[in-house]
Amino acid sequence: MINVPQIWISDLTHTKQGISAATFPLGASYVYSYAKKFLGKEIDFKLFKFPEDLNNSLKIGFPKVMSFSNYSWNFELSYKFAHVCKQINPELIIIFGGPNFPTETDEKISFLKKRAAIDFYIELEGETGFYSLVKELVNNNFNLSKIKNNNLQIDNICYLNSDKKLIEGPQKRVLNINDIPSPYLDGNLDHFFNLPLIPMLETTRGCPFACSFCADGLASKNRVTRYEHQRTLDELTYIAKRVNNIEELIITDLNFGMYKQDVETAKLIASTQKTYNFPTLIGASPGKNQPKRILDVSRIIKGWNMGAAVQSTDPDVLKAIKRSNLSTEAYRSLMEESALDGTKTESAVILAMPGDTKEKHFKSIKFCLDNKVSTMRMFQAMLLVGTHMAEKKTRETYELKTKFRTIPGTLGTYDIAGNKYPVAEIEEIIVGNKTLTEDDYIECRKFNLFVVTFYNNSIFEEIFPLLEDQKISAYDLIYYIYKNTNLYTQKINEILKKFVKETKEDLYDSWEEANKYVLTPEILAKYIGGDMGTNELLNGRAEFIQNFEDTCTLVMNAVRELFRERGLLNETVKDYLDELTIYLNCKKSNVIKNTNETVFHKFSYNFSVINLKNIKTKNLESKKLKKFVNLKFYHDDKQKKFIENQLRVYSNHAIGLGKMFQQTDMRKVYRKVEVVL
Repeated sequence: MINVPQIWISDLTHTKQGISAATFPLGASYVYSYAKKFLGKEIDFKLFKFPEDLNNSLKIGFPKVMSFSNYSWNFELSYKFAHVCKQINPELIIIFGGPNFPTETDEKISFLKKRAAIDFYIELEGETGFYSLVKELVNNNFNLSKIKNNNLQIDNICYLNSDKKLIEGPQKRVLNINDIPSPYLDGNLDHFFNLPLIPMLETTRGCPFACSFCADGLASKNRVTRYEHQRTLDELTYIAKRVNNIEELIITDLNFGMYKQDVETAKLIASTQKTYNFPTLIGASPGKNQPKRILDVSRIIKGWNMGAAVQSTDPDVLKAIKRSNLSTEAYRSLMEESALDGTKTESAVILAMPGDTKEKHFKSIKFCLDNKVSTMRMFQAMLLVGTHMAEKKTRETYELKTKFRTIPGTLGTYDIAGNKYPVAEIEEIIVGNKTLTEDDYIECRKFNLFVVTFYNNSIFEEIFPLLEDQKISAYDLIYYIYKNTNLYTQKINEILKKFVKETKEDLYDSWEEANKYVLTPEILAKYIGGDMGTNELLNGRAEFIQNFEDTCTLVMNAVRELFRERGLLNETVKDYLDELTIYLNCKKSNVIKNTNETVFHKFSYNFSVINLKNIKTKNLESKKLKKFVNLKFYHDDKQKKFIENQLRVYSNHAIGLGKMFQQTDMRKVYRKVEVVL
């Protein structure tokens, strides 16, 4: 477009340690599409995801306006672009939006004064604010001073006027989100199908709950609205026809499966899966009530780990964070029903929230494992800007002890308008409170590592049924491993020592201290290289998986000791456990490094046909063969392609592998087994 003002909209991701946020820029694309609907003839809009693409466009020239989506994982990168470009071109108008913006007036003023390059901040929903602001900019010929001098109040817009006083427009939500054009159906996201990014889909917006740790828990966001089903179907079809070696779809709904309309949405997804074999994996946050409906939804679609994030089972902790969970009985019923038909389930706990203790944290994990949840997620309590938990009153009431650290995967040196700039994202996490010491925090993190390693993603699913037959729970096994350090091999000790070291050394008393340290050139190089600053939990798990023989030895030795302590380790059980150890190593060791490797081994048990999920100690003797059977372990072509595609999305960087092992259904990665005659 000739002589038409350009407005650029960016939802940036870090790219120097793999792609940090490997998803389509869906939120920014809604803002883009809504503004384009009304102003497309007057404005040339452009949408960016990668900082390299944004920088390449700067080489051609500057737009009238640069706008950025602000999240905890990309703010510093976005602001560095804004600051540098503003210095080069003071007439450039900078707009920011996104959930991580203070809720209190004095904090808003402080935020904007500290980040003077930001001319306007969009609160609440971006579509209304961005369109209203751009319309005023057009009407005022992009005269920034004219707007600020007149204290113009614009819907959802917050800014400092010429006298540095805070001006806020009325907060408004989009009354009917179906008025927002689909960025998929309008072709505004076509470019991103050619990139290693996971598509995202929004079917509802808003959350009725008020959790204090979540930016969506604000009262201004509690109204839930829904897109029409036909639009959802059209978007699903559009995506399925265009995905390129991507198997996953992320549903951005905050409570998927909780509403009766979600059943119909699930049917649309199931239809798409049947027709296009996409998506095979679905990421979605489950609802916080209506367990029966959530279960119904999970039975309709494939590839979704249904569940309920408990965060904590302690009533005092839940009260402190304004969280309402499923009742104990409702949760147990949900897990029991899902187990009957093999539905995959997921739950999560958050460490160090107000009122938490080591004992309460362990108890919450035990509750989930005892109720047979398939996957456990372990999170640390983050104090996100724009949440009630980050407010001064909450900090003081619960004596929250916080540290600052680099968010893994979110740093690097970037080219911006002719120069290179180091950038890192820093987050504030809770490492203690008046009931949880920092030493207990470290012990909880160690236990978290054992849970996600030894329990998640079916890595040792062949073992747990045998234990349960003798009334030994998965939690019992993991807690035994945690307490009995004498079982650890040298390699296991090295992994744990590194894990604790990384957990401690990446924590700083202030944002400034953390930022200064990580941006020191030699330190930054170590971070980028993966020697420092990884997600210690994901990285530790990745190391356990990559050193599977040592990991397997540890787990199986713990199993033997538990059986021995109960007088159950007879010769039959011992022989079976010895062969099972070899079988697991053949099937699951080095599954990423060398997909062309084929392994052969002779066994007294035909593990290719034994139902290991229903194995019992009393049946072991009958399962033993009179002659050895020769088993072949290998990856087929489909598996090799799958692993290749996963590495394309997540990379083979330490951080990428950690994410991949967490997100991937590892059953698709373990070697196939067949009898060789």
